[in-house]
Amino acid sequence: MAQSSVEFDLAAGAPGESFWFSTDRRVSRDRRRGSATDGSGPDALCGRALANWIDGERRARLIVTRDLDVMWMNEAARVLRDEGEAFEICDGRLAPRSAIVAALVAAARPEEAGCAVAPGEGGRHWVAWAREVCTAPEALIGLTLQRARSEVRFQALIENHMLTPSEGRIIEMLLAGVETGRVAQALDISIETLRTHLKHAYQKLGVRSRGELFAEALSFVSP
Repeated sequence: MAQSSVEFDLAAGAPGESFWFSTDRRVSRDRRRGSATDGSGPDALCGRALANWIDGERRARLIVTRDLDVMWMNEAARVLRDEGEAFEICDGRLAPRSAIVAALVAAARPEEAGCAVAPGEGGRHWVAWAREVCTAPEALIGLTLQRARSEVRFQALIENHMLTPSEGRIIEMLLAGVETGRVAQALDISIETLRTHLKHAYQKLGVRSRGELFAEALSFVSP
């Protein structure tokens, strides 16, 4: 299958530059280069459609460097920027409210999207995904942010897998980004008891790590 690329302008990119997206979904690498089309061909039309599609998504999407320099963001991300609840942008650099988001971007890899639940202001929590979408000449990270309704949808996760109240509470706290030591302290149980509950919960959920737990929880996060 021939590989083709499509072009569209970045809303917040450098003047005169364009961003190229691969139209072959099996290839995840994007690349920067100058325009070679007249803007009227199928690729150009597809590029504009793709730009409109992503820009109109309800989830906030940004393209950032590993140093958190913002290269592009969609309308939902611009709304979040103006609200200042999940992040700010200072001198062109992303300043997330939670260090979890910065760590997620730093650890992003091209193979699959990493995921984490990060606390925001007002007691809200955010689900964040980060994936490396470009490797050269500079690594670029696709970052997605979405409000999590943990009190509703994570309860569905717990009920669906028939977790006990203790197991469910531990899972909820882990998904909220609480470290295991603080979970044990908050529930007034020993680390050994926590590990026993966690082992049983993981078995019921069919996961083996916190990363797999986040992946399993994604289907229970409201769109």
